[in-house]
Amino acid sequence: MGKLGFALAVAISILPSTGHAQEREDMTQVTCTNYLIMAPDMARTFSAWLSGWYNQKFGYTTVGLDDYGKNVVNVREWCADNPQATVMAALDRSVPQPGPPTGQEKVDMALVTCKQYLTSDAQRQDMIAYWMSGYVQSSMNQPKFYFRQFATDKRTVAKYCKKHGPETVMSAIQSGTTR
Repeated sequence: MGKLGFALAVAISILPSTGHAQEREDMTQVTCTNYLIMAPDMARTFSAWLSGWYNQKFGYTTVGLDDYGKNVVNVREWCADNPQATVMAALDRSVPQPGPPTGQEKVDMALVTCKQYLTSDAQRQDMIAYWMSGYVQSSMNQPKFYFRQFATDKRTVAKYCKKHGPETVMSAIQSGTTR
């Protein structure tokens, strides 16, 4: 079983049941307890999806890689004190503050090209794919993760990107290559 398949299997077993666990998961129902017991790979997946979701909500496409790591640590620390709260409910109450300019690496997800995506290592590809999934779901106000559809969409985007290297991944998704 590949890394993605394993991560999805773990997600199905950890996340709360919705009656259709094999097909979708309501991300609004993931509690801090669920988040804290996730394996590191699954926590990265969930965090990347949430980052895409909230970046879209606040109109951002740029991810500061240092900030991203700090945000994950802050959420985990908050969750340790609030195990019954849902992660999204807590994040819904927070208001992002623009930080001072720093020398950190920033990635404008709207500018990641298909070629950059395809030549990235597997972990970076997964982060981009999950971030994009959260971003797109947020734009439709659908806080659900569709396991089968995600896997299909990821393959479709990769196939499209092989033929359209200079295009951005976001434009590939928005052009209708998925859903």
